Amino acid sequence: MKTSLTIRLANAQREALKRRAAAQEKSESALVRELIDREMARGFNFERVRNLVGAVTSSPKHWKGESWREEIRKRNWR
Repeated sequence: MKTSLTIRLANAQREALKRRAAAQEKSESALVRELIDREMARGFNFERVRNLVGAVTSSPKHWKGESWREEIRKRNWR
């Protein structure tokens, strides 16, 4: 099954994508699919961030009386 995905790129990113695709004699779409496949195959290496678990804290004074979940929802508006 094929589906489509629309993404927004900065002008510099788009130009770099065009140059790289042309250099490899591929379409931009084929190059993006290849890059996604390569990145997905790498997987997530938890060991790289293990030392950060529990290291991020936020003072309740920043929550403005709301739960941390509600505060995150407000900030992550997408």
